Amino acid sequence: MVLPLEGVFMIEKKFKFLLGALAISISISFLTWANFISFGDTDQDGVIDSIDNCPLHYNQDQADNDSDKIGNKCDSDDDNDGIVDHLDSFDVEPQDWADFDFDGVGSSMDEDDDNDGLLDSEDSEPVLPSEILATKYLDDIQDCANIDDSTSRHLCYTVFFGKVTKNEQNNSDALELSIALSKIGTIDDCHFVSHEIGHVAFEENPDVISNLIGMDGTMCRGGYFHGVLASYFHNVKENNESFPSSYNLVCNDLIGSSNYQDCIHGLGHGLVHFFEKDLNSSLQLCHEMSFYQNILCVKGVMMQYTDNTLTQKGISQNVVSGLCDESQLEHLDFIECSMSLGTTLSFFNNHDYEKSSKYCEFIENQKGQSYCLEGLRLEIADSENYKINPLTEDIREKFQPQFESDYVIDIRSSSIISNFEHIEEIEMMTFSIGSPQYVIMYIPSKFVSSDMLITVNGQVSSNVVVKNNILNQDITMVSFVPKHDGLVMITPMP
Repeated sequence: MVLPLEGVFMIEKKFKFLLGALAISISISFLTWANFISFGDTDQDGVIDSIDNCPLHYNQDQADNDSDKIGNKCDSDDDNDGIVDHLDSFDVEPQDWADFDFDGVGSSMDEDDDNDGLLDSEDSEPVLPSEILATKYLDDIQDCANIDDSTSRHLCYTVFFGKVTKNEQNNSDALELSIALSKIGTIDDCHFVSHEIGHVAFEENPDVISNLIGMDGTMCRGGYFHGVLASYFHNVKENNESFPSSYNLVCNDLIGSSNYQDCIHGLGHGLVHFFEKDLNSSLQLCHEMSFYQNILCVKGVMMQYTDNTLTQKGISQNVVSGLCDESQLEHLDFIECSMSLGTTLSFFNNHDYEKSSKYCEFIENQKGQSYCLEGLRLEIADSENYKINPLTEDIREKFQPQFESDYVIDIRSSSIISNFEHIEEIEMMTFSIGSPQYVIMYIPSKFVSSDMLITVNGQVSSNVVVKNNILNQDITMVSFVPKHDGLVMITPMP
């Protein structure tokens, strides 16, 4: 059918009207949407975006401490003192950013900055080394603190502390700074950065004992010691020298101090630096040492081995699940490898249990997974406890092996053991103990009588514990707590 000409004109007019109406509708809708954006409340805090000083973060109170028109919620420097908030312990007080003696008072307001009981006005050295170095290297510290990725931030601080150790004369000052930054929270844990301080210290002075004597092994849980020993064995390899046959004696000058066990643990780190991917060679040299030396040494080996592997290969299901192969390791080495993996994962993930535990769950071997989670849990607990209540030399356990002609009797105690003597013919051991602290002994079982009498100054100890075949080895553990210091005698029961 053909429409009359007038009909065609009528349809055309209606079509144009509809197009116009549609354009008006689109225009009105756009204006409504624009108005919504202009007067919207993206963070839903009751303050419209156009006047919200932090529109993407809920901040109903609109707090702006430094009056820079950026709300505290999204201001990286709340007090405008030039120190970013995640480094600034006093982020709303521009006169202070840290409290280096951790007494709750910022340095500028503290009348006794080093907490030694002397007012700064009367103190010839009123400021702690950590505060002096933090002020001197503040720009470097902030550069690292501003890095979001935890692994990259850790590497930044590692390089930084190498620089500080090279520039400063006293290595313990660099350690004090690492402890302070750890307590402030900008370093997750100072243990691994203290490895670098030990590395550089040995490069500057290539002698193990002179770098360790006089140092406090409690600082950063012995990381400095581990770094020194690692550098020693690394240098032996780099210089194409023969492996030292007296490797097991390198720490002996420290026997009688708590630093000795840090040194033996560091020895394990050093063996991995020398043998690199040949894990069995490192483990075999640990196994040739005494019972407790071996335990400490293997812990160091596995800590370095797991750290090297994750650093070089990254953290993936394939890497984590195959790192500790039960079929290739002795039973105790497998346990320690799996637990050390948990320890290392905690460092790679800012000691975050939830995040790290997901990687432990990559391990298909259920025993290995359980040991990994246990190592993770213990590391996080140790790290937190260290920050709150670090052990001091006087109460810290001292590992004091007693070397006889062809065997070793290992002794652990926080007290000093002296004048040890073992008279095999009559099955008697004697030694002096400096204070009434616990004693743990690991004795080759052939020297232990089935019934033993332990006396201290002639008084019988009643709290003696004896366990045979410790860790399925021919070793007997004997432990007791003397009520007095003085002469200890261990004899067969009459």
